[in-house]
Amino acid sequence: MFKKSPKTKQFNLFSSPSGLMCERESRMYDDESAWHNKFYKEVTSKVDEDIFKPLYTTEREDNRVGRPNASIRILVSMMILKEGCGCSDEQLYEQCRFNLLYRRALGMVTLDEQCPAIDSYYGFRRKICEYEEKNGVNLFDKCFKQITKAQAVEYRISGKAIRMDSKLISSNIAWYSRYEIIHATFVKCVSEESLSRIDDQLVRQQALDFFQEDAAKTVYRTDSETMGKRLLSLGIVIDYLLTHNIIGDDTLLGRVFSEQYDKSEEGIVSVRDKKKVCAKSLQNPHDPDAEYRGKNGKKVKGYSTNITETTDEPGKPSLITDVKVKGASAADNGFVQDAIDSTKDVTGNDVQTVYTDGAYQSKENRKFAEDNGIEFIANGIQGKPSRFDLDMTDEHTLQVTDKTTAEVQTAIPVKEGRWKIPVESPNGKKTWRYFSKEQVDKAEVRKKVESIPFEERKKRNNVEATVFQYCFHTRNNKTRYRTKIKHTLQAIARCAWINMRRLFLFDLEMGLQMATK
Repeated sequence: MFKKSPKTKQFNLFSSPSGLMCERESRMYDDESAWHNKFYKEVTSKVDEDIFKPLYTTEREDNRVGRPNASIRILVSMMILKEGCGCSDEQLYEQCRFNLLYRRALGMVTLDEQCPAIDSYYGFRRKICEYEEKNGVNLFDKCFKQITKAQAVEYRISGKAIRMDSKLISSNIAWYSRYEIIHATFVKCVSEESLSRIDDQLVRQQALDFFQEDAAKTVYRTDSETMGKRLLSLGIVIDYLLTHNIIGDDTLLGRVFSEQYDKSEEGIVSVRDKKKVCAKSLQNPHDPDAEYRGKNGKKVKGYSTNITETTDEPGKPSLITDVKVKGASAADNGFVQDAIDSTKDVTGNDVQTVYTDGAYQSKENRKFAEDNGIEFIANGIQGKPSRFDLDMTDEHTLQVTDKTTAEVQTAIPVKEGRWKIPVESPNGKKTWRYFSKEQVDKAEVRKKVESIPFEERKKRNNVEATVFQYCFHTRNNKTRYRTKIKHTLQAIARCAWINMRRLFLFDLEMGLQMATK
């Protein structure tokens, strides 16, 4: 049957490291304020192993429940330690086997206690990923929130005010051109044996030529016109494989064909205009979840991670309450409502104030905040400020102020929810400028944002330090991982470490203050 591992263990006089050290080292090793003991207290001991019980439920007729061959509490803590220290799996195991501080942080208090086998570690991670793919529930995220909830109760953190920010993270994939994306997917999804079964001799030879070529070299030495022809030829081959069921039901190859090509009712294949290819299209066959996004002159193929934390309360630390990972093309305003609900579940209190930047603004989010009595404070609003200031003096009258000339005009109604004013173009020609109800509403929101005191708006800025810490161990904002699930595990583990460090530093500061009194 499923059995939880004990939180406390019996010390042995001869196998306890503390008993074998000299007095000074023993005192430092047992110091409750040291990071390794703090990690055990705030992370390892707070892991609820029952959360992971579904991973070990078997499909047997007697409905028996399996049993993990290593302590789940230790495996979870190892995942958090790995991302906290930014080490590789090999380095992690070296530290967990021979570093006494790491062993103490994991609850291995005796020298004869064995570290979990690396197969158990990989198997545990694989089970978490498979369970989420099958059931849509991330058990590691549930564990993180359970740990954070216990920490919030212990330190009496209300979570009534929160702030959030997002970060674009690149996946560990090569940056492919359009041709390389299609070619790499083709090579990954087919085999030379399956291609040899093609009846059409011409198509078979073309398919084998594509299969054996080096796409990077082809792109390097081919001009754009010839490349367009090769793209079309490759598309025709892929279409033949899909329509004749040569490779079976391969959704990845079918996906890349539907994203990169058009097919008429007559069955004619053509290369889709690159401007019509969606940002959510396949970027690399080795990470089907990665998406493309360009922001502030930077291009990313990967994911967007949103982090929500409590704001600074007097005499209390801030805690990360929610971590969400979506494709890079996801809009920031799509994170807000889930983040607020998750924070409420973690802290047990209703969120009263939310601090964000302008990217989180949307009509739906403002209505959600209004319906739930939440003060939504953004330090800006997306889009370039208009030349005109719009003000509704009554239900039907729109007053327009030209910010450049200070000229005030009463707009002429055109139809319901639409107005116009005469303006003079640079060449002296008279034209009309039109305004919609949506523009009037946006101008009103911008005024409200600008009226918020600067001291209130700047409270969001500290969350950027959290985002910096989150990606501290990445290589130029690129992780070691692929797929959305793996990036989610990395983000959650890193944020769990950040929470522990905040509590550790907070306790140190409180201890110093008490010592100086």
